[in-house]
Amino acid sequence: MLKEFHITIVPYPPTPKELNINKEINLIKTAILYGDKVLLISIIPILFNLFLNLVEQFYKDEEIKQKIIDNVELDELSKSLLSTIEGKAELKSKLEEVKPKIGINKLELAIKSGILDVYTFGKSKIPEETYPLLDEGILNLVKAERKDEKLNISDIDSEKIKQIGFVLDIFQRLPNFENATIDEILDIRKTLGKPLIRFRSAIIDMSDCIRYKPWNEGFYYDIEKLFYQRIEPAVLEIEEECKSNKYLTKLLNMIVKRPWEIPAGGIGGVIISKLAEVSNISATAIGMVVGVGTVAYRSLNEWKEKTKGIETNQMFFYYKTGKMLNK
Repeated sequence: MLKEFHITIVPYPPTPKELNINKEINLIKTAILYGDKVLLISIIPILFNLFLNLVEQFYKDEEIKQKIIDNVELDELSKSLLSTIEGKAELKSKLEEVKPKIGINKLELAIKSGILDVYTFGKSKIPEETYPLLDEGILNLVKAERKDEKLNISDIDSEKIKQIGFVLDIFQRLPNFENATIDEILDIRKTLGKPLIRFRSAIIDMSDCIRYKPWNEGFYYDIEKLFYQRIEPAVLEIEEECKSNKYLTKLLNMIVKRPWEIPAGGIGGVIISKLAEVSNISATAIGMVVGVGTVAYRSLNEWKEKTKGIETNQMFFYYKTGKMLNK
């Protein structure tokens, strides 16, 4: 069994004016698109989950509940409400109202999918084999700490941070990536599982060409060079290959113009079914006008071989993700 590619997101703590996880959402989209498992270590979700657990514990433990009610300065109505089941329901309802305001609700589908986990004190563990995804605030902190020789990061961890920092930068260049929802990113991730493996191989290879760490000034210059030297030309090549893949078009034109030249029967049913799979035409509609001939069979196979070649390009994942986001 292949080892899962694990990413740990570490964003800089928010200021009092930005009590939301908008910054984290962008990092999460990158992580769940590129990784197999993602752990988010962020103060707002951590505190929210901690408060939820405290509420549950409060209503489970009668002794603790009574001590709080007796010792905390509350009016009689609040004390009475807290001691009831209705009070618990109202408190939980208030917490549900807060979720959209801080963005916690946006994480739910990713958590249910099994890809995303939110760090919880006393329960979560940070895997040793993880790739840290750091935001700008944390990188600036790392830069300052390293300058003062207060922080030592191993060569392996530096390489991991560099690789994921590279991925974060080039994903931001994808059309509509910033506006994409986590739901959309999860759909893309599910659809493009196999091309992602080849894409990761390309990223590792290109990361070796980046001379600087993400907290160094030359880091983004090296990424810029790689993007224009290797990524953009590869994406353009895939685009041109897709446009030149006319074999299916040739087959469909032949069906429309000369259906009587294509004998029906025999292997026809199989090829009609295959043709329906790779086009938007129903098998019934195709079956009304076409059987199978040598030319049709060859054209379909040529189209499939060409498509297979395109999809094995290491940059196909990046290209296809851009197309899916741009719909």
